[in-house]
Amino acid sequence: MNQELLKLLQKTLRGELSRTRRRKNRSPWLVGGLTAAVMAISYALHQPKAPPSATANGAELVCTVQAVHDGDTLVAGCPAGEVKVRVFGIDAPEMKQEPWGDRSREALRGLLPRFGSITLRVMDHDRYGRTVAQVVTSERDLGLEMVRLGQAVVYEQYNHSPDYRQAQSEAKQTRRGIWAKPGGQQDPATWRRLNPR
Repeated sequence: MNQELLKLLQKTLRGELSRTRRRKNRSPWLVGGLTAAVMAISYALHQPKAPPSATANGAELVCTVQAVHDGDTLVAGCPAGEVKVRVFGIDAPEMKQEPWGDRSREALRGLLPRFGSITLRVMDHDRYGRTVAQVVTSERDLGLEMVRLGQAVVYEQYNHSPDYRQAQSEAKQTRRGIWAKPGGQQDPATWRRLNPR
């Protein structure tokens, strides 16, 4: 579609040039303006799309929460725009894992400030284009809090923190959240493999 727009502008420009030659009373500013527009559009269409530098690994962003999708995914409004966030270090039950997915999402919503800001400490980006970040509010690591509440498990493949492992061990011992009874909610990754989207 971008190429079609460029061709249309070029045809329009050629038409204006031929009419300008026929009519001497046409303004040269019109031709110059159309030429500049064609050049600007051509330049813009051929620029490579770079990821926003604001979400580079190691960046720290102060944002507001716009939406919570599930117990480990949210959308944040940041200075550079909307950022889809995967909470670092945890794996929460999927929404189709009733009632565990809904409980996990509600727990995350309860930890997030309604009107205040959150800090995102960008760790990585996942294969779905989400920004993987440690989510912090009022000096609390919300991923760690989710594990402590028994609403998510430690994503052991990516998170080697002894604090998270200790919190999970305590949640299991006290049978909090997903540890209240055995089932697929205790291993969301296995559940996803057995129940593909």
